[in-house]
Formats: sequence, structure tokens, C-alpha cells
Amino acid sequence: MNNTDSVDAQSEEIINEENAAAGALSSISPSRIFLAALIGLSVVVYMFLKDFNADEFGKIEFSQHVFFWIAMASFFMCFRHFCYMVRLRIITDGFFSWKKCFELVMMWEFSSAVTPTSVGGAAVAMFAIAQEKLAAGKTAMIVLYTVIVDTFSFLSALLIFFLIFGPIMIQPESVTLRHLINDSQWGIAFFSAYTLMLFYGGAFFYGVLIDAKKLENLLLWFCKVPFLKRFRAKAIKITDDMDLASHELRSQKWSFHLGTYLSTLLAWASRFMVLNCLIIAFVAYSPNPEVQAHYSNFMQGDLGLSVFWEQVFIYARQQAMYVIMAVMPSPGGAGVAEYAFQTFHFDYIPTEASGIAAAGTLMVIMATIWRSFTYYIYLFVGAIVVPNWISKIIKRNKEEALTNKLVQDKGSSTYDSLVNED
Repeated sequence: MNNTDSVDAQSEEIINEENAAAGALSSISPSRIFLAALIGLSVVVYMFLKDFNADEFGKIEFSQHVFFWIAMASFFMCFRHFCYMVRLRIITDGFFSWKKCFELVMMWEFSSAVTPTSVGGAAVAMFAIAQEKLAAGKTAMIVLYTVIVDTFSFLSALLIFFLIFGPIMIQPESVTLRHLINDSQWGIAFFSAYTLMLFYGGAFFYGVLIDAKKLENLLLWFCKVPFLKRFRAKAIKITDDMDLASHELRSQKWSFHLGTYLSTLLAWASRFMVLNCLIIAFVAYSPNPEVQAHYSNFMQGDLGLSVFWEQVFIYARQQAMYVIMAVMPSPGGAGVAEYAFQTFHFDYIPTEASGIAAAGTLMVIMATIWRSFTYYIYLFVGAIVVPNWISKIIKRNKEEALTNKLVQDKGSSTYDSLVNED
């Protein structure tokens, strides 16, 4: 390859990197951050105006018990992030430092918070990891394999919980499957979302772990349909990434898959344990006898659960709620999550409709703390960390490109001078 070809190839590579950077930056632009925060906080403000009562708030006892379980909720939030860092270390065979893992996981969580939950932060994650000088196959494997493990660990756990608790796990008052399907919009949304997640999870599983080429042929066949032709290039790109990821995974030992799966399960468990802790703090052992009775009448009376299975049930209900949130078009489920919180948990968390004076205020306080731990914290920290990180990456890439061009120009000038001397 002569110098001109080398420069042209490098110029093309620079353009591709800048396009990827532009795409990543646009997906986490200030306008998206503002929109995500605005939607979520608008619902919170509405809930406060509608249900908050200063007198009832004053009656809520913020005891040592309450602060301990709020601290435990904070611990599970941090432990979730740590589990994702461990998973990234396992998948990359320790290539990334702990600090770098923290940054990359924060990038992923932040991008997921400001993009629609139905889209997720995978595109930004792919861009972020690609900047760390990993091989293309390794980069594709990290992102695609984590999507597969996340999807199937989540869906399989949800199926087990459904077999244990039945339809009432999905939505309050849904005693039979027929009622859940025929009379509940949330029930229809749940099964539709579950089917969609199972479909795309299965497609990723087949493409990465079985045969990417056959999947590509199938997708290209679909892309012959006129209104799907514009997705042809994306179909080829994603299946090419799957093929690269597949080659990387074939060399991995069983301990690799086991470690990835366990760290994923722990990360999901930590995510949902945040609300469990808040319910223990404010409801299950509340000094307000009406609040505690509302919880106990359902958990121990209607369901007849022990203390342990009460927490498992709460955990399962959250998984059901998350499935619906995962296909919502709002950034990070903003607005939907705050509204769904009351709809999905009113049978054991008192609401204003239950006739308990402190219920509306208590529900607002719990929903706000819950979303702060699981969502708003990533908006706040990510808005500081992520844009600075991307700016440094873009600056570094441009400096490297300029240095390489100067070296090539110098080499070309030396070669020309030698030819002229001869």
C-alpha cells in the first residue's frame, strides 16, 4: 500500500469514528437529558401536588429503623453497579481496570436513562467500548453477549416467579389468567412485552451462539419488503457483529459463562432489592398500625406468605412491572415508572383510595426515593461524568490522527528527497 492509499484509508477511519462519536453524542445530548428529567420530575411534581400532605408527612416517623433500610437501599444500588463492573471484568478477561469499568458501566446506565427503554444504551455502549482499543470482535461480543444474558436471566426468573405466585404477581387483583388477559390493560401489555423481549432475545441468541449467516439471510429476505429496505444496511451490520462475537465466544470456558451469568443475576437482584428495602423501612414494620395492617392483611392474610416469601413476592411484582417499562418509548421509562409504581403496588402499599390518612403522602415519598436511587442518580452523575469522558475520547482520537498524519507526511517527504537525490 502506498502512502496515498494509507492516508485515504486512515481518513476514512477517522470519518467513521467521528460519525460514531456524533451518533453517541446525539443520543445523550443535553436536550435528551433535559427531556428525561422533565418527564420524570413532572410526574413526581404532579404526585406531590395531588397526594402530598404536610401534616401527614410530619407524622411519618424517620426512626433509626427507617434510616437503616434506606442505607440498605443505597447499598444495593451501589452493589448493582459493582456487579456490572465485575461482569465487565470477566467478559474482557481483566482488560479494563476497575476505574475504567466504573466509567463504562456509568456510560451504559446513563445512556439507558436518556434513551427510550425500548432502545436502550447499547449503541452508546458499543461506541464507548470501541474507544478502548479492543478488537472489533471483542467489542461486539461484550455488548451482544450482555444483551443475551440480561434478557434470558431476567425472563427465566420471571417465568419461575409466575409459576410460583400466578397471575396476581403481575398485577393487583388479577386472580385468574383469564381476568389478567381479558380485563386488564396492564396484563395485555405485560404479555406483549414479554413476547417481544423473548423474540429479540431469541434472535440475538441464535445469531451470536448458533448461526449469524442464516439470521442475516432471513433479515435480508424481510428487507425486500419496500418499507423495510432502509434497514438493510443495519441488518448486515448487526449480523456481522454477531458473527464476530460468535468467534470470540467459542474460545471461552464454562467458568466464563457461569461468572457472567451469576454477576448478571446479582445485578438484577440488587436493582429490585432497593424497593424491598424501602417497603421494609416504611410499610412492613410501620409504627402506624393502619399502614402495617394494610400490608399484613394482604401478604399474610390473602396470600398467607411467610416473611421471606413476602419479600420474594415484592421482588417478583417489580420484575413484572419492569417488563412493561422496558418497551415504553419514554427515556428510561420516565413518567411511566412513577405512575406505574402506585398502580402495581397498591395492594400492599397503602394509597389514598385505601382510606388511610398518611397513605398518599407515604406513596409519594417512597416513589421519589425509589426513582432517585434507580434512575435520577444516573442522570445526575452521568450528566457530569459522561460528556467529559466522550470529549476526552474525541480529543484523543483527533490528536492520534494528527500525529499519524504528520509521521506519514514526514515519511513521504523523506522518500521523495531520496528519490530526487538519486
